[in-house]
Amino acid sequence: MGEIFHEEDKKLLIAAAYLHDIGYAPQLQKTSFHPLDGAWYLYSCNQDRLASLVAYHSESTFEAELRGLLPELEKIPREHSLIAEALTYCDMTTRGDGTQVSFSERLEDIFSRYDSDDIVYKAITAATPALRSDVEHTEQALNQKGLIIKI
Repeated sequence: MGEIFHEEDKKLLIAAAYLHDIGYAPQLQKTSFHPLDGAWYLYSCNQDRLASLVAYHSESTFEAELRGLLPELEKIPREHSLIAEALTYCDMTTRGDGTQVSFSERLEDIFSRYDSDDIVYKAITAATPALRSDVEHTEQALNQKGLIIKI
């Protein structure tokens, strides 16, 4: 995927992919909402752009709203870019064990782990059109560079 980004952005995407779930670390949890907790930590490390990507990965605004944390999340400026979409693409086409899967398979995986009344289930359901858009935009960018995605 790095072929569609300049070197600096490629490094940023790799860092964001590694760190997008850092907010799950027990010592970083302040709100129990991992995108926000991870972003606040990265801000404390003067990594503002990385914090933005982590804060909003995988369309986190949907879950933040259900948790009553949208005002807190919105204190962090959101980056609207292909890098942000590519981070969501990476998250939404990879299982927790690192296995690459299709977007549909990833949704099935998420839904199989949560009851339909769970906040995560509801948030992903509401976010699905936006998530699909992020995945499709990233795939289009890859296809334009001749990098065909087959999952």
